[in-house]
Amino acid sequence: MNRIVIHYSEIALKGKNRRQFEDALLRHVRAALGPLAHEVRKQQGRLMCKPANHTDPQQIREILARIPGIVNFSLGHSVPKDVEAIGGRAVKLLADRRFTSFGVKTKRTDKAFPMTSEEISRAVGAAVLRGLEGKQVNLRTPDLWLYIELTGREAVLFTEKHAGPGGLPVGSSGEVMVSLSGGIDSPVAAYMLMKRGCRAIFAHIRNETQFTGGVTDKIEQLVKTLTRYQLHSTLYMVPFGELQRRIIAFVPADYRMIIYRRCMMRILNRLAVREGAKAIVTGDAVGQVASQTLSNLHCIQEASELPVLSPLVGMNKDETIAIAKQIGTYLDSVEPYPDCCSFMIAQHPEIRGVVEMANRLEANIDGLEALLQDAVDSAEQLDF
Repeated sequence: MNRIVIHYSEIALKGKNRRQFEDALLRHVRAALGPLAHEVRKQQGRLMCKPANHTDPQQIREILARIPGIVNFSLGHSVPKDVEAIGGRAVKLLADRRFTSFGVKTKRTDKAFPMTSEEISRAVGAAVLRGLEGKQVNLRTPDLWLYIELTGREAVLFTEKHAGPGGLPVGSSGEVMVSLSGGIDSPVAAYMLMKRGCRAIFAHIRNETQFTGGVTDKIEQLVKTLTRYQLHSTLYMVPFGELQRRIIAFVPADYRMIIYRRCMMRILNRLAVREGAKAIVTGDAVGQVASQTLSNLHCIQEASELPVLSPLVGMNKDETIAIAKQIGTYLDSVEPYPDCCSFMIAQHPEIRGVVEMANRLEANIDGLEALLQDAVDSAEQLDF
């Protein structure tokens, strides 16, 4: 392996803005690979990397498979742009591989090259047939595909394509403030916004009535796992003890969850303004729990001045769990711990929340605005 070819798809549709998305992905790949790559450059609709000597291919694969914006990547071998040299390198590359049938696919971005893609594929396929005994061409379902990419500088040969997350590079769409509850849903929601080019800033509303060090460890571990996808993260741990006590004292049990989440929205909005985030992200899915009926979602989100994005809104739990396992957050998410939401749930919570009723109940809470600002000012900031 002496080349890494990185492909993107959605970025190529950005028209006049394409360059800024390509540059964002380029910066992210350079930062993620660090000393593992001597060079990362744009080259005719793809990124081309030159890995450092003796770099572990598996380490490269694990890193690139997590970078939003990459649709697929390949670990390959650079060859001069000469058909005989390409054929000779193909024979050496395939000599130790176990296969009977093969096919060759060529992409030729250098249109000045004197042979077409199909002609290159036929010439290289013929070289493989001459150089390796017992092989045959199968262009429908071969045991092995040999891929050739011919660019302005070189030809690159490889036999495997590894999937990336796709989407857009982190940071290209701006920042969002993520409500990280510690359950299965909110880390998945954060990941899905990262794939849309958003950098996630995290806030955890802390249940101080049942607080233990294990809760902090769990939240921090979730953020550490998600940071593998965006390389840098900020987490706010927001104390909620005094607000909890006031809500319990002044709000009927059936409305406590709604009022709590409205207060949470206000806290998240204030933190978002501090960070320059343009939206709030939650792990809500319609009808999943009592607070997620359409009436309650409307009542809760009315308290937010910023747009509220809920990427899991139409998903069922099995779909969310599958993604959580894929991205590595599931095992930490299922560790038991008492968050604020579970603590505030009444035996028979309101499922048809009304904004006017919520406003009247909040008006009864002494010093609510000061309590909200104190929670924001007392938040602990952690960087990963």
